[in-house]
Amino acid sequence: MPRSVTALAAALSVMLIGPAPVAAQVIRAELTGPDLVSAEITPETLAALPSREVETSFESSKGPQSGRYGGVLLWDIIAARTALDDDLKAALRRVVLVTASDGHQVAFSIGEIAPEFGNRPIMVGLTLDGAPISDGLRMVSPGDARGARYVKGVVSFEIR
Repeated sequence: MPRSVTALAAALSVMLIGPAPVAAQVIRAELTGPDLVSAEITPETLAALPSREVETSFESSKGPQSGRYGGVLLWDIIAARTALDDDLKAALRRVVLVTASDGHQVAFSIGEIAPEFGNRPIMVGLTLDGAPISDGLRMVSPGDARGARYVKGVVSFEIR
């Protein structure tokens, strides 16, 4: 197993078990598609996909933020769980609506994340600076000047 995949699997394992013996952290989200496809996104499904790391910096309400995120490209998750890449031109009119546990929602267009078009490395982050992210799955949007699309505690991805 490549080192980055091994490190990601270890981080996922820590996230799933949780650092404290109190209660296991459950990290999962639901992916729904226009063809009524529904798939659960879990640490196991993410570990089966190629991992990636990216350096980011952005402005937040708490001031400048930066770090090295590790995770899986949103496009790779969609391509593995839906048939969107079969007719990519038709898929360009679609967006992925990401919802957090607190109700915060953001949208990413298929055109901005598809490799044949925008090819933006929008990720589902699992680690930050080598450590598991403590608040669940996190969207990572490299290149965004502001951090509003760095959604914490992702619970669903809806392709519309």
